[in-house]
Amino acid sequence: MKLKLYSADGKATQKKVDGADSVFGIEPNEHVVYLAVKAELNNLRQGSVKTKSRAEVSGGGKKPWKQKGRGGARAGSTRSPIFVGGGHTFAISPKVYSMSLPKKVRRLARRSVLSDKAKSESLYVVDAFKFDKPKTKDFVALLQALDIADKKVLVLSSSFDEALMLSGRNMKNVAIIETSFVSAYDLIDNQAILMDKASVEILNAQLAG
Repeated sequence: MKLKLYSADGKATQKKVDGADSVFGIEPNEHVVYLAVKAELNNLRQGSVKTKSRAEVSGGGKKPWKQKGRGGARAGSTRSPIFVGGGHTFAISPKVYSMSLPKKVRRLARRSVLSDKAKSESLYVVDAFKFDKPKTKDFVALLQALDIADKKVLVLSSSFDEALMLSGRNMKNVAIIETSFVSAYDLIDNQAILMDKASVEILNAQLAG
């Protein structure tokens, strides 16, 4: 599949970059994308919340007052949930939320999102990111040239680029990630994807097949 190639300053060129048909040109599988995103978000949960039941709260072994004769409700322990300092009625225990998906399913999810972005023309490929020094003004100029400055943008860099990272880190609608570590959730949680030419080659190598 041929993808449009833009220059480093965001101007359209006559050149094309080869994106594997199996990565950028398949019929998206929405259910697989749902499973992948669900698993990725679940794997971010700690599941460490904990509250004590009445059996776990210390004290309360002695009957607080006699059973009859004082005109009040009977009670066997001050650690009942109705008392201050008592246990929780429905105590919460730590839980493991992590999910595991087959490698082929995770790859298919990313291929599905990339194909959908390419089909909807929300995928932009520049020849390379050329930032000699961190400068947000130049980064904004690139987004404006591509007409995506007012959109939520995911920027994929083929390698760690400190100048690029520092140029875009203060922009609330921009996320910058190294291509090798991008997830299905990262790919779908945006309105446009901007990547360099080398990133296309990385995705072809990782996901094609």
